[in-house]
Amino acid sequence: MIAFLAILATSLAAFAGAPVWAVIPGVLVLTTISILEQRKLSARFAAIGASYMLTMAAWESAGNALLACGGAYAVGTIVRIASGL
Repeated sequence: MIAFLAILATSLAAFAGAPVWAVIPGVLVLTTISILEQRKLSARFAAIGASYMLTMAAWESAGNALLACGGAYAVGTIVRIASGL
């Protein structure tokens, strides 16, 4: 639920005319949620010697968060322009 709210807030910020760096809080929230979920698996991955995979997953989560919030910002901006505000 928090992830959806972060994406919605990013889109609403763009609709309100916030600068492009307004995607950063949304990216931070989404990345934090993903990393906290991945930390639950750290003991299992360490046991099989594959803890490097969690590091790569954290970077992939950050990239996905940037794409999601960037897309939300773009949609908010397009809606604002299309509505003439």
